[in-house]
Amino acid sequence: MRNVTATENIRRVPVRGIGTIMASEQAVTEWEGTLTCEFMEVRFDKTGIKNAIRRAFPSIGSQVLNDGTSFEDQLILDTDGVQLDIFKKVSDVIDAQGVIKPKLQPYASVKNCLIESDSFNISEAAIAGHNQSFKYLTPITYIQ
Repeated sequence: MRNVTATENIRRVPVRGIGTIMASEQAVTEWEGTLTCEFMEVRFDKTGIKNAIRRAFPSIGSQVLNDGTSFEDQLILDTDGVQLDIFKKVSDVIDAQGVIKPKLQPYASVKNCLIESDSFNISEAAIAGHNQSFKYLTPITYIQ
């Protein structure tokens, strides 16, 4: 994964009292969370968040005979989405054999990510990329 961007938008609407044009408060009326992940493309079927969007199915005949789900069903029936756990690298640790292993710590956990877009780009003399965008239903919160 190359980049992750999470945005939480909060919409506020002014509330006014009778007989005044001045707002007395800004009430929250909407919350929305979006997340975008960018990857370096290796193989189209191997790049991206696992199980965010399922494209590999057995043959069409086996789907009909085995009462399997289609691509459309998978998107429509997915109400939970995926959870994305993000870690940050704190330092490198060198083990007894001299192998460098990164020391990681949790950074954020984003739950209920529902895919909105899945795209790729291939350019001459550049590294191919793969992008996925999500809407998430649960705000990122911290337990202290």
